[in-house]
Amino acid sequence: MKTQLEERFGFLISDVGRLTGKRFDDLAKSSVDLTRAQCRVLAYLAHYGDVNQARLADLLEVAPISAGRLVDRMVEGGWIERVANPQDRREHQVRMTPKAERTLGTARKVGDEVALEALDGFSDEEAQQLIALLQRVRGNLSRLVDR
Repeated sequence: MKTQLEERFGFLISDVGRLTGKRFDDLAKSSVDLTRAQCRVLAYLAHYGDVNQARLADLLEVAPISAGRLVDRMVEGGWIERVANPQDRREHQVRMTPKAERTLGTARKVGDEVALEALDGFSDEEAQQLIALLQRVRGNLSRLVDR
């Protein structure tokens, strides 16, 4: 039995993510001096606050060594800093710098532009419904994966 990729949930979700990321890269080149991965780091830090590198690697779905290299580059660029964890001095956490906080707004504008393009032809109600449905999907899967 032949399956249609266009009708497969996992394929569609993955492909939408891939296309969204590529479009973000295209638009960000002229306005944000950061890679998509670096923008994701800032978005997670803005959402979750200071986190350790292991948690950041988990959020980014990369190996800890890859997250460490990414953090090193961002520290060198002045985007983030490592600070001692107040609850455990042996551990460092990653925190955004004021430079990153100023740039995050520009990165969000790029993301908003990509969303507008992706939702072209959708009514406001349809766009809100799609977001609500995706939040439900995420909730269902989070209960199973993040136990």
